[in-house]
Amino acid sequence: MAAGMALALVATACGKDRSATSASTTTPATAAAPAVTTGASTAGTTAASTVETTGASTAETTADSTAGSTTGSTADSTATSSADTTASTDAAASGPMFGDAPWPCGAGDGANTDDGSEVGVTKDAIQIASGDDAGYAGSPGLSHQVTDAMKALVAKCNDLGGINGRTIDLKYYDAALFNVGPAIQAACDDKNFFLVGEAWAFDSNQEEIRLGCGLPAVPTYSVSAAFAMGKDVFQGTPNPADQTPAGVFAMTATALPEAVKSVGTLAAGFSATQETRDKVVEAAPKFGWGFSETTLEYNPVGESDWTPFVKQLQDAGSTAVSFSGTCLPNLQLFAQTAKANGLDVPIFGDSNFYEAQCAAANTDGALDNLYTRMAFIPFEEADVNPATQDYLDLITAAGGDTALLGAQTTSSFLLWATAASECGDTLTRACTLANLKAIHSWTGHGLHAETDPGDNHPPSCNVLMRMQGTTYVRVAPAKPGTFQCDPSWIAPITSTAGLLAAKVDADRISQQFTGG
Repeated sequence: MAAGMALALVATACGKDRSATSASTTTPATAAAPAVTTGASTAGTTAASTVETTGASTAETTADSTAGSTTGSTADSTATSSADTTASTDAAASGPMFGDAPWPCGAGDGANTDDGSEVGVTKDAIQIASGDDAGYAGSPGLSHQVTDAMKALVAKCNDLGGINGRTIDLKYYDAALFNVGPAIQAACDDKNFFLVGEAWAFDSNQEEIRLGCGLPAVPTYSVSAAFAMGKDVFQGTPNPADQTPAGVFAMTATALPEAVKSVGTLAAGFSATQETRDKVVEAAPKFGWGFSETTLEYNPVGESDWTPFVKQLQDAGSTAVSFSGTCLPNLQLFAQTAKANGLDVPIFGDSNFYEAQCAAANTDGALDNLYTRMAFIPFEEADVNPATQDYLDLITAAGGDTALLGAQTTSSFLLWATAASECGDTLTRACTLANLKAIHSWTGHGLHAETDPGDNHPPSCNVLMRMQGTTYVRVAPAKPGTFQCDPSWIAPITSTAGLLAAKVDADRISQQFTGG
């Protein structure tokens, strides 16, 4: 579940990129946390340097007062001019900062001209929808850190003046994992302007309804191919179905070359985790992984006995396990059973396993071999990255819980607010969507590695983390505040069941659902 930059992108077999680029291969570079550089840029420039730098970098920008564009550079990447300009986060020269850029919130000039005809918008207010799966009985509070972040972000934005003087009214919808349909229908019926920061694991179940009511989305994450490639969907850390951030495969192959030779997969038996597993199985062999088993699935609501899964993985000769699902309780119970039965091998997981509650539960050390990929600066390194510290301070002050999902929410909220604020005194969905589409270099104000939300491309930079006891430690790259980068780490996906079902067209938009 999961993770902004100017990218060198690989072409896919699913259609053309929305901004054409050519693939290139470089030696993996170690880069500082990049600054937000949302100026006129192409998606084709990436790190080629092997110089290791630390800390959050500062944007070097020059403003074109006529076009309103900016250009920026970091230690390892350079933005170049193109006709497709972005909505700039640097529009305000001063003001309260979040990370390396000003908050995209403020009072405006008080001259809003909204007449109430736009869904969810008046000259004084904006109504947006969000939600999580906290009501799921099998894992109470599931993804609640998303809503903790949204509440804190909206409150802070309103304190600063809202979106050009419009107060944000946040509506919450609990999908409880299996009730996505009623949740999205309620969001449509309530006439919300946008879906912002939502995190629903069964997001494919919302698409027919969402498209039918024309509700755009800037979610925390996407799972299904249909939603990840959906019309009017933009993410701070994109997770497209036709590409995957593959740095974790290369980095683990370097750090644990013997372990990746025969990896067994274990995924919950529903689309959210099946699609994640299928992308791993397709992409990882290109980076040195082999597989012993790729079909094992457990009950999403949990298993009374994990021993049969451990035995099957052992019998297959698994030297590591790629696990898709939630940390608590499923991953922990599996890891405890594996350790008790002699399967003491590395476990590879996605970024949702980077969570304080997951670490705090590892008092017996069963999860000491858990490795997770990240495109965010770890919370443990907040002292070298202002955006990370700002996120932690904001949520803690509001009484919420922090997690990587919450940081992802923060990036997506800031992305949406940036695009909305650029519309000025008349706010519409069409204007906001046009601004979102124009943003091709995004780091969530320095929270994460660079992504391309406008063209739906993930990061080519990663951090590899490992759990030890009740804490997480950095494995690679070694220096705090840095990422390891390679443009070839954006791996094409062509044949997963979810991607094929999504019916992605030449513009990389899913046609699986009609919205009618």
